Amino acid sequence: MKYSPGNRSRTAALLLALCWGLTAGNAVAEAGGPKPALKSLAADGQMAISPRDRCPVCAMFPARRPDSAAAMTLTSGETFYFCSNGCLLRTWLRPGAYLGHDRSEIDRLVVWDYFSGRPIDARNAVWVAGSDVIGPMGPAIVALEDSGQLDTFNRRHHGKTVFRFDQLNDDLWRRISTRDLPPAGSE
Repeated sequence: MKYSPGNRSRTAALLLALCWGLTAGNAVAEAGGPKPALKSLAADGQMAISPRDRCPVCAMFPARRPDSAAAMTLTSGETFYFCSNGCLLRTWLRPGAYLGHDRSEIDRLVVWDYFSGRPIDARNAVWVAGSDVIGPMGPAIVALEDSGQLDTFNRRHHGKTVFRFDQLNDDLWRRISTRDLPPAGSE
C-alpha cells in the first residue's frame, strides 16, 4: 500500500477504535459479565428497551427489532434484553457463560406471544422451532401463549418441533438450532 496522509489517518483511527473496543470489552469482563439494561422490565412484562441495550449473547441491539426481543430479570432486579427468543434460551441453558450468573439467580423470563404481541412468561409458553418465521438471528424459535394456537401457526408457518420450556436441554437445543452452546461447565 502506498503511503499517503489519508492512509495514515485511517490507520490511526482504526487503531484507536480497536484499543477502545478492547478496553470496553475488558471492563465488561472484569465486571463479571455484560451490562444489564438501562431500564428494568415492567411488572406487567412490558420491555423498556433502550437503544444502547445489547443482547448479552450476540451483541445485537434489541431496540432495532423490538417485536422479536425477549427479556430476563435476575433476582437482584437486573434486566437483560435479548435480540431473540433463541438468544434468551441459549442463556437459560448457559447463564454463567453469557451473564456470569447462576441459573438460580434468574427470576423472570418474558417473551412476546407470536399472535397477540402480548408479553408472556417464557416458562409457560408453547415453543415452536423449524418454521418459516425468520428473526434477527435467522430461523426464529417462536413462543405461543397456549397450545390452542398450534394448528393455526403450523398451517401458516409449518413448524417442525413443538416443546415446552421444561423440556429444553442440550439435546433438544442441538435438534432445533444451528447455534452452538458453550461447553457445559464453562460457566
